[in-house]
Order: sequence, then structure tokens, then C-alpha cells
Amino acid sequence: KISENSLMMMMIGQDGIDPVNETNGKSRLLMLCLFQMIMLWIMNLVYKKYMRAPNMVSVRMNWLLRVLNWSLAIPCFLADYLNYKVPRIGMMLMRPLSMSRLSKVAEKRTGLNDWDCDQSGTFPKLYEIAVARMNEVQLSPFGRLVTFDYLMRRLICRLEVIHACKTIPEKPQLSSDVLFVIGLPRTGTTLLHRLLALDPNARYPQTFELIDPINTKGYSRKKRIQWLESKLNLIKKVIPHIEAIHELGAEEAEECLLGLSVQVPLLPVTFRHLIRHCVGEEKDFTQIDPKNTIKFPDLYDAYRLYKRQLEFIAGNDEPKRWVLKCPAHLPFIENLLQVFPQAKIVWTHRDPAESLPSLSSMFRTFADMCEYSDINLYAIGSEQLLFWSAAVKKADQQLATCSANQVANVTFQNLLKDPIAVISDIYSSFGWSVSPEFKQNMIDYLDRNKNARSTIPPHLKQFHNYTLQEYGLDRAVVRRHMADYYARHLD
Repeated sequence: KISENSLMMMMIGQDGIDPVNETNGKSRLLMLCLFQMIMLWIMNLVYKKYMRAPNMVSVRMNWLLRVLNWSLAIPCFLADYLNYKVPRIGMMLMRPLSMSRLSKVAEKRTGLNDWDCDQSGTFPKLYEIAVARMNEVQLSPFGRLVTFDYLMRRLICRLEVIHACKTIPEKPQLSSDVLFVIGLPRTGTTLLHRLLALDPNARYPQTFELIDPINTKGYSRKKRIQWLESKLNLIKKVIPHIEAIHELGAEEAEECLLGLSVQVPLLPVTFRHLIRHCVGEEKDFTQIDPKNTIKFPDLYDAYRLYKRQLEFIAGNDEPKRWVLKCPAHLPFIENLLQVFPQAKIVWTHRDPAESLPSLSSMFRTFADMCEYSDINLYAIGSEQLLFWSAAVKKADQQLATCSANQVANVTFQNLLKDPIAVISDIYSSFGWSVSPEFKQNMIDYLDRNKNARSTIPPHLKQFHNYTLQEYGLDRAVVRRHMADYYARHLD
């Protein structure tokens, strides 16, 4: 006979729990979670469409970047709330970002500790400012990793460069024959630089060389290039629209930012926030400040260390004319000429009402890679206008002391129309000649570049569509801020 208790146990299960009710409870819990997720999604859509300010936009993430952020979310949680560092990457994900932690990691990896803090105070002060500004930003998990990695590797490079400076004799010939391409960002400086670099008598720094100018581990050229290409390919995959804005490659002619960054972190993830620091919290750009309160730091030591890096890169190679490029040189011409007194300078010019929104779009793309919170487009636009209007004003003042055969000016329109003729004019003004081999190299490069640009998918180019109004600017405001620049170079 089956007792009443035994029958009851059979009906409700051996553990005394009703399996039917248990299943229903789990189902209700799953349904509740799903309902909450749907409601959050709907509320987010309503906020973005009806409540968010028009100048605020979401970061643009593809599936790979989302997966990377999701996979790094748990290590970030462990670092933030349990102070637990996941092996290899836990230190890089900790918040807030710390200059002391960056320095300790760099010292541990190199076995060096001589930072050679200069008398001007730009190092480590400018690094500390960049770290403080990055702590104000809501970085994504992937952004935390990238920011720490960028800064740490530049600090490692500084330690190695300082050590090499004190052990390797200086070579004086570099300062006698150097050509710099300067100009507002997005004015054709990259195109001009890469064309000038095709001269058989020219030498240019490649990206993999500036990443590691000392090569203390003695890696082969092939291995150094492969390592950097793997890093750049990851960037191209997480923000594929970057290729519609700027070409990336380990063997490309690279601008001077990486070299200068051993002193001041002018890096993709930090540059905009250093600009934000320079212009301050003043956002009323509708009125020109007659006092021009932006104070640019003294970067003499940055250029001095950059010159030494070029020497280390050249090694025992046959001396050639260095062809260098960077828009950030504009407000620091005085420091540049202190280190390279005989340098030739080519200044590219384009209507700032066209170049500034293009630059703002590029900084928005870097924010896509590293940030989580909404991006303030008006803030980006105003920061760029205030900073670069002051930069070109200072560049004009400093270049006024140069001799006539030391500076050449190029317009963006002429460069696009006939780049070979423009370069021929530049060479003539400096007393140089364009060889047949150089001319053919330029023709071949322009054909390759045209074909490469045509293969960029149209949907990626759409990410780089921009207007002045999108960034809170208009042509009248830009003209008012840069009236002297327009009068001197464009009108």
C-alpha cells in the first residue's frame, strides 16, 4: 500500500518542490527580465529621438567593437569593485588612470628609471594633464585598454630614448637639411608629405620606426612591421570608417606626432582632450577674445628628443634630406627652428570652414573607438576652432622672421588639381630640381592611391560626411575668428 505521505512526495517531487510551479517561476523570471530589457531599449530610443540635445550623438560601434567591450566588461567590473586584476590586462583596465601606475609598468618592462624631467616642466606635467582629462571621460572597456596601451608604450619609448641619448653620440648633420610640411589638419598635408617622400634623395620616418626608434630588443624589420600591422588591422576592424579619413600602415610615411609624444602625449585618444585643456571651459566662441588667452607650452625639449630619434632611426645609413610632417607644428615653429635652424617649411592652406569640420569628424571617429557616453559635437567644433585659430596666428608671427627662400605656401585646391606641378614649384623655390625618377614615382603613387581610394566601400565613406552646422559652427563665425589667416593666405 502506498501511504498518503508517499503519494504526496511522488506528486510534488523528491525534494519537496512542485516541479510545475518551479518551471513556471523560472519562466516568469525570464519573461520579467526580457520585459525589462525591452522597456529599457524603448526608453533609450525615446530619449535619443525626443529628449537628447541635438548636439549629442551616440558612439558608432560595429559588432566587433561591441563584442570586445562585452568581453572586457567583467574584468573591468572586477577591477573597479573588487580590486582584482585579471592577469595580463587587469592593470590596464583599472580606473582611474594613474600616471604613477603607467610609469611603474614602463620601468618594469624596460628595466630603466631615468625619466630626465626637463627644466621647462613639460614632462611629466603634460602627461599628467592628459591622464587627468582622460579620467573625466567615460571610457569603454576597450577604450581603457587602448588608452593605457598608447600612453604606456610612449613612456617606454621615452625611457629608451633618454637612455640612448646618454650613451650614443649625437650626429650634427640632421639639422642642416630637413623639410617640414605644416598646415591646419585636413589641408592635404598627408598627401603632400607622402609625395615628397618619394624623392630618391629623401628620407622619411615610417610608422614602425617611430613606434620603436631604438629597437632595444633587436627585432628584424620584418617582425617589427608584422607586429605593428596586426595592431593597425585591429583598429581598422573596430573602426573601419577610419580608412575613409586617414590611411594607416606600418610602412607609411608617418607624421611627427609619435616622435613628439615621448614628451607630450599628442596621441589619437588624448590629442583632443589636450586641446580641450588648452582652450579651457570657455565655450562662447561667437566672440573673438582680443587677449588670445590660449597659452601654448614650450616644446623645445620635445623637438630636441625628436631630432635624436631621427638620428637613431637613420643609424649608419647614407645621409639624406629628411621629409617630415605634422599639423601640430603650427604653434611651435619657434621651438622647431631652435632645433632645426636651417629647415625648409611648406605650409598647406585650405578654407578652415572646410578643414575644421573634417578634423572634427576625425576626432569623433577616435571617440567612437574609446568612449561610451554620448559625444558632444558642438564641444568638439568649438574646441577645434579656438585652438587652431590661435595656432595659425602664432605660426604667422613666428614665420615672419624666416627668410623668403625658407618657406613655401601651397593651396589645397592646387595640390589636388596638379600635385606634380605644385611640388615642382616648391623645389624651384628652394633651389632644388625634380628628377625624372622622382616624377615617375609620384605618377605611380597617384595612380595607386586613386585605385585604393576607389575600393573603400561607400557605406564607410558616409561616416565621414560632415557639415559646419553639425559641429555648432557656421562660415561667418569661422571667418571672424580667422580673419587674419583668410586675408593673408586665402582671399
